[in-house]
Amino acid sequence: MSKVIATLGLAMLALMAGHVRAEGPVFNFSVLNQRSAALTAEYWNPILSYVSRRSGVELRLKLGRTAPETTELTVRGEAQFAYTNHLFTPERMRLGWKVIAASDEPAMRGIIAVPADSDLRHLKELAGKKVAFPSAEAFLGYKVPLDVLTKQGVTVEEVFAGNQEGAMGQLKLGRVVAAGVNASVMESYAHREGMAYRVLWQSVAFPGLAVMVAPGVPAAAARAVGDALVGMSGDPEGREVLARGAALLKLERPVGFIAATEADYRSYLNFYRNAKTSP
Repeated sequence: MSKVIATLGLAMLALMAGHVRAEGPVFNFSVLNQRSAALTAEYWNPILSYVSRRSGVELRLKLGRTAPETTELTVRGEAQFAYTNHLFTPERMRLGWKVIAASDEPAMRGIIAVPADSDLRHLKELAGKKVAFPSAEAFLGYKVPLDVLTKQGVTVEEVFAGNQEGAMGQLKLGRVVAAGVNASVMESYAHREGMAYRVLWQSVAFPGLAVMVAPGVPAAAARAVGDALVGMSGDPEGREVLARGAALLKLERPVGFIAATEADYRSYLNFYRNAKTSP
């Protein structure tokens, strides 16, 4: 019990770290938690602290316990900025959120992964078997893989793990035969955990996660936050923050931000237009 309390305490401290309340308005910034809430906070709080100082716009990390909970609170209006790809469904696009920046990581792919020593070679062999997914909200980890399974007439027993690394953990522990996940998150997780896996199927490429701003946020504040994020890679202090984050997650290189608009995310809209599964 004491270990549980200590873990929860550390998680709460991580969520609050890096934030100094300003006299002006404080904007909540939600981050799609592909990893645990504590690890997500440890990675993002230094970034938000840096951006708050550089932009003059005070940002506070806002997370749910799982990725779906984070998306729900974002849609409810509890966050004014978001790092996500869950707001591109036709229904959510009508909410009026705008893209102000994007991750500069290479284009992302959804994959269905199996252990390296698995006998499975074809998607049809997954029929009736347990397959882990982050959640029903996950774009690359669920909606994209489910679409290809549906189109091939393959029905699996879905196991939802709460986030990307949760699904990977289920696969590592042998509780499922495969996992639908984000390829880049899978790669960094496998490197960190020493896990050998094989890609059974992969999707076409989609842009990395977007930084988005809710309607009603002053244009000057949105612009300042976007500029500070995009400028991180060109600033020594910003590069150091990104480098520490990359070391934390054991990424091959630091992940910064580039300028972007909704036009850069048309492939998401095209997916929903042609998908056999519901948004």
